[in-house]
Amino acid sequence: MDIKELTCHTLVIGAGSAGIEAYKNADAQGKECIIVDSGPLGTTAQRSGELPISLLMEAGMALNSLNHLSESGITFPSKIVADTSNVLSSMRATRARATAEVLSFMYKIPETHRIRGEAKFLDEHSVLIDNSIKVNFETAVIATGSSPLVTYEQSCLKDILTTNEFFELEKLPKSVAIFGSSKVGLELGQALSYLGLDVAVFGQRKLWSLTDDSVLTVAHQLLSAKFNLYVDTYITSMENEKDNTGYAIYYIDDRSYENYLHMQSVVAATDRIPNVGGMDLQKIGMKLTRTGCIKVDDKTGQTSIPHIFAAGDVCHDNQLATVAIAEGKYVGINAANYPDLIEKPKQVRVDIVYTDPVLAIVGNTLDEMRQYAKTTGDNFIITEVHLKQGNFRGLREDGGMLSMYTSIKTHKVLGAELCAYKGDKIAQFLALAMENELTVKELSQYPYYHLSAESIIGVAAVEAGKKLNK
Repeated sequence: MDIKELTCHTLVIGAGSAGIEAYKNADAQGKECIIVDSGPLGTTAQRSGELPISLLMEAGMALNSLNHLSESGITFPSKIVADTSNVLSSMRATRARATAEVLSFMYKIPETHRIRGEAKFLDEHSVLIDNSIKVNFETAVIATGSSPLVTYEQSCLKDILTTNEFFELEKLPKSVAIFGSSKVGLELGQALSYLGLDVAVFGQRKLWSLTDDSVLTVAHQLLSAKFNLYVDTYITSMENEKDNTGYAIYYIDDRSYENYLHMQSVVAATDRIPNVGGMDLQKIGMKLTRTGCIKVDDKTGQTSIPHIFAAGDVCHDNQLATVAIAEGKYVGINAANYPDLIEKPKQVRVDIVYTDPVLAIVGNTLDEMRQYAKTTGDNFIITEVHLKQGNFRGLREDGGMLSMYTSIKTHKVLGAELCAYKGDKIAQFLALAMENELTVKELSQYPYYHLSAESIIGVAAVEAGKKLNK
């Protein structure tokens, strides 16, 4: 077979959130670029990630609010029975409008600069695509994203689903077992539960990325009160029912009792793994982490091979489109202008799980703060505030918790973990305060609007100030 040969300045592998942004910014520098993607077109975040899950959660929250109107003194003459048979088709219609923008951008790229296929590295300056096209490049960006992990035990089941397949179902199943207390597992589990499905989410006590035991305890209590969340269980058997009606799941609970569940569907949501298989990265000496992610310089996006860059889920487990887009921008510029590099501005980490209540991490986790204290000599205080004061009672959303970590030397907030109503608002306000290096004294004096969720930061800042003064 004849191999077609192409040459470009910057090759971008992957057309997801990070890859598209990298291509845009490299192309804007006036360099000849080629983008390669194995498909399907459209970013993972839009196809099977943040967008469809948030749309399901929005639908679930709306229905759940309707079912709880009696708490506000509003009742109906008869019980409302919801028909959720069109939820997935409605979600796909909205998703299609969002992905249309990505598809429109991709099809505007000349066909000679847009290649469909899988790339593997031949050496540090060339790749082979589907054994038919060789591309020689000066610099490259790897932005191939990640895929859902299916364990060996799960793979033995017939028709097991990941988020890649779940959102393509014709209708919602009647019952679902979700394996994984990851961001995806928790959000999807609660959304489906609010939509009236029989849901069981199996996971570890360490929900998502939380490390603060106090916050974890509150999160367990609040989330398990709203949907079936089983942590620290042991699955003894999982198999297809003989009549093909679903799955038989046997597990030992935290009281050492064996239980049986029959579920129509099973969704694997334990974790995601970087898409690096088949690229022959080891062949060119590229360094990977123990989890298979590509090692990069956090400031420039450079891999262990200086003229090759990486961005997005392929080099970390953030799995946030906003993070991938920001990284894609800078690696695109750096790939185009190599060896002249710019550094990505340092931003305070904000990571959010849109459950009800919201889980969030701002800056450092508690585990990271402990490491920070060991390496810097600067100790810190922990301020725990339970969301039980009058304004949260007024909102009928009390019971959450904010745990804030403050430097003893500088009196500045360095991190926080929380589980709270409108926790996304609290997290983003706190991140902005941290980026502006406000002290807890300044935060305590800020005039928070009455009944705003953000006012809990002021309460925590006052308590932190008291501890520091002692």
